[in-house]
Amino acid sequence: MANSSVSDAQLHQFFNAIDTDHTNCLNPTELQRALLLNSDGSPFNFDTIQLLFNMFDSDRSGSIHFQEFASLWRYIEDWKKIFVTFDRDNSGTVDSSELKTALHAFGFNVSDRFLNIVIRKYNSRHRVPGGPKNSLQHNATVNFDSFVQICVTIKSLTDTFRTVDSDGDGWAKINYEEMLELIVKNI
Repeated sequence: MANSSVSDAQLHQFFNAIDTDHTNCLNPTELQRALLLNSDGSPFNFDTIQLLFNMFDSDRSGSIHFQEFASLWRYIEDWKKIFVTFDRDNSGTVDSSELKTALHAFGFNVSDRFLNIVIRKYNSRHRVPGGPKNSLQHNATVNFDSFVQICVTIKSLTDTFRTVDSDGDGWAKINYEEMLELIVKNI
């Protein structure tokens, strides 16, 4: 991705270059090409692309026009600044300690157990070879796009939970169908 000093004209030129079907709108595959690679050289995860696509397809047309793309681009640039803040060792990834620090800074007080589940879900490449299925290496990390997906997902789920946590004590009593409804609204 280019840096945040990209002018609207440059961004429009870039948009036109990645609009390979010349529809003046981007589909998720074109968006994935636009976002290119994480700093560790891995391609953007398509789940993250789909999450961002759904967030910025404001007219629910199934495609992203230039104004939606420009907003998404600025959103990604803001996340890059945040990511760099928490990537203290400048590795291009955040480890479990850096991720926990970020989540706490965002107001999400998560346990180490939950943090390990999140890291395992978003980066299975760091499992200990020959180790237990749930075992993670000490330096398990997530790259930029996974970091964004984790933070956005946790915020969305937290906001949804707060709608049923009427007294704000961190507890809610819901039935099975209510739980399913909350999940479906978030996917």
